[in-house]
Amino acid sequence: MWTLTLDTATPYLSLGVFHGDRGLGRVVRLGRKHEEALFALLDELLVEVGIEREEIGALVLGEGPGSYTGLRIALAAGLGIALAHGAKVFGAGSLLAACWPFLEEGGPPLTALFTTRNGLYYGATYARREGKPLTLKPPKKLTASELPQEGLLLDAPPDPRALYELLPFAREGVEPLYL
Repeated sequence: MWTLTLDTATPYLSLGVFHGDRGLGRVVRLGRKHEEALFALLDELLVEVGIEREEIGALVLGEGPGSYTGLRIALAAGLGIALAHGAKVFGAGSLLAACWPFLEEGGPPLTALFTTRNGLYYGATYARREGKPLTLKPPKKLTASELPQEGLLLDAPPDPRALYELLPFAREGVEPLYL
């Protein structure tokens, strides 16, 4: 069973298809034009990997935080694909997917931040313990004066492979996070 990962909570479209160690991910900065490129990029990715949409058995969708429209693009597209192909849908935090590749087992915590259009930040602090994500500070809206002084990851896109690796910890279904 192949897993499709998709996140549109940020200016980046994060998209991937994975099965075990196999698969590919793409991250493309599109600003606010995710809907214009999503399905063409998905088709290209499926051709590169050599699979059909019918082989997708699960989806991991980024739940944000992010803008209403940005989140809805991934959720609507993902839920549509899942419905059409009988795939299961899981949700994972976009901030966690952005920092997961940078978290070292037992290492220091990392605060992932997404800059909002109004000059604020969405931020959350995570660590990796026993191979699992540990949320030290849940996602919330922050001002510049509230930011930690160290361990920051600013505006990194959610990683497609990280969304796949977070599948064991993801919740079934999706709950978009609007802050």
